[in-house]
Amino acid sequence: MKKIINLERFIKNKSIREWTEALIFAGIVAFVFRTWLYAPYRVPTGSMIHTIEIGDHLFVDKHAYGFVVPFSDLKLLRNPVKRGDIIVFPYPEEPTTDFIKRAIAIGGDHVRIEGEQVFVNDKPEENTQQFYDATLVGLPIDLDFVVPEGKIWVMGDNRRNSRDSRYWGFVDETTVAGRGVVVYWSHHSDKSLLEGYRLERIGKFLE
Repeated sequence: MKKIINLERFIKNKSIREWTEALIFAGIVAFVFRTWLYAPYRVPTGSMIHTIEIGDHLFVDKHAYGFVVPFSDLKLLRNPVKRGDIIVFPYPEEPTTDFIKRAIAIGGDHVRIEGEQVFVNDKPEENTQQFYDATLVGLPIDLDFVVPEGKIWVMGDNRRNSRDSRYWGFVDETTVAGRGVVVYWSHHSDKSLLEGYRLERIGKFLE
């Protein structure tokens, strides 16, 4: 006796299975993309104005400094952080919170800070993006030191309104999660959902 196949049920079950497989595959791709390639990151503060505005959404390159071996802290093809890179790292005083700052000096560099002027290896800092808000009082501090190997000295471009290495010291290079690359969306935090979109910032590469 031949088995009678319900064609409608067969097509329906096949369709459900295909959709389920597609969703699982999409989830795996999204997980890999976010974990090891590029991750979205929203900036809620103004410490990097005007390079990064409050409410900017960025893609962070998570393999810029090497590939993390799944389910471990081991990195392969490790690349060093360069001076001037905009990096994401866990805030040393609260590691569950990510910070984004500019790498000013790396291991072995001699740093001298005199008021608002930063010298790296006796040369004025090359960063042309730094911004000073005239309404804010700067951090009155002069420093002279050498960055230890494996450490990074970071500062926000908005020098008078940035909690950075001047407050809590060096960043361990092994903790750097990635490099800020490009703004993919931007919305003014004080505006409603239907207002405040800054379309001119979309696609802006960070320098």
